[in-house]
Amino acid sequence: MKVKRSRNARAESTRNTLLRHARRLFTQKGYTEASTDEVVRRAKVTKGALYHHYANKLDLYQAVVEDMEREVVARLEAAAATCPGPGERLRATCGAYLDACLDVNLARVLVIEAPVVLGWKTWCDIAQEHEVATLSRRLGEAVAAGIIREQPLETMAQVLLGALNTAARVIATAPEPAAARLQVEETIERLLNGLESSAVSP
Repeated sequence: MKVKRSRNARAESTRNTLLRHARRLFTQKGYTEASTDEVVRRAKVTKGALYHHYANKLDLYQAVVEDMEREVVARLEAAAATCPGPGERLRATCGAYLDACLDVNLARVLVIEAPVVLGWKTWCDIAQEHEVATLSRRLGEAVAAGIIREQPLETMAQVLLGALNTAARVIATAPEPAAARLQVEETIERLLNGLESSAVSP
């Protein structure tokens, strides 16, 4: 058992090392210019070790995207945890998403490249697992509190994420991302206000 645990630990360590160096390389060079040869050289492992964990460069890239998505969701959850009420938690979640887009490394991979490299369906499936799930929880809390009128949560989360994704592209491609972030926040705030007003509309 000890031998198996040790082997598993080494495998996990190798996988994490590959993921860390691949992430750095993809953010520096982009998917097209990055090579698996450079990844293994930086990680100081063999090509066989890479292909033991990842089928090819695209598989490795998707693993990097999913790792970044988990990081973004952790930021969203941390921001929400600081707020007492469901309305504030929803706004904090959206604000944290916009803040994450100011990170040039996250923006390059998640906002600009991933939809193109992975394809629309795969990119949407990953978003479904991460951001949509998080937004659905926040929206569900707001519905339960009577802040937002009851309606299909996943649909509402998809629409809200669509607005946030568009805002993310505005931020990521703007000459002054911080200024763009403030501008798009106003639009997102109006969208959230509209959702809240639906709860009291006749």
